[in-house]
Amino acid sequence: MTEVRPPTLGEFVRTLRTRPTAAHPGGLTRQQLAQTLHTSMGYIASIESGRSRSPSVSVLEQLIEVLDLTVDQRHHLFDLARQTPTEREAVRPHCLDDYRARIGPAQRLAMDNLAPHLVAYLDERWNIVECNAEYDRAFPGLKQAGNVLTWFFASECSRQVMVDWELEARLTVGWFRALMGRYYDDEWAGDLLASLEDYPDFCRFWDQTGVGFGRPTPFMRIRDAGTGTVSIVHVDVYSHRVDDYAMQVYLGVRIPTESYEQLSEQTPQ
Repeated sequence: MTEVRPPTLGEFVRTLRTRPTAAHPGGLTRQQLAQTLHTSMGYIASIESGRSRSPSVSVLEQLIEVLDLTVDQRHHLFDLARQTPTEREAVRPHCLDDYRARIGPAQRLAMDNLAPHLVAYLDERWNIVECNAEYDRAFPGLKQAGNVLTWFFASECSRQVMVDWELEARLTVGWFRALMGRYYDDEWAGDLLASLEDYPDFCRFWDQTGVGFGRPTPFMRIRDAGTGTVSIVHVDVYSHRVDDYAMQVYLGVRIPTESYEQLSEQTPQ
């Protein structure tokens, strides 16, 4: 069984340093990175080993430039280095029942009246807080599983429903990694992480250390588990706060297939 651990600054920097690039097919050695940053190889080693857990902003900015990081990777780097202190990061996530108590009659009424579109409230561990009937129907077994990641990797139904299962599963794992990096308590989702160790596909995606805040494309293709019909959903995930409870709101707007095809023809590849 593979042991999966929460993301750390040292692991992230080491992964970025050693990844192949056009300029450095074998990645960078610690010495090469140290020379580029005008620092010592020992300092790079201290970051990667976890001894130096919060480098200065100037060091992080140099790492971003030298390692050519994306916007999401930059955000994750600063989160892991604890250089983005926010109220959200300082607050310990609550238990699921406490989140559910924050969803009142008005939110439930709105969710129900947004049919045929898909709506759900989730915490930042991808636990289902509340959802409407359309969401439950579109992703059979997900509400019972209680967690999006658990459903992806423990339920065969997810592979039937998600037309682009590999892409969507990898995206969700990378998003989860990014969210974990925002909390000072890096064990805030430790139980969930440990429960996913038994799934080789999860371990494969986790080992790739991909990270992302959001979707590269808003369109998701889902297959009806009963009829096999494929439909298109335009997905947005919004941040939502009630008091100090940080949640995500999933809104999936059903798009007629013909409209999606017309848009695809008009969009440059």
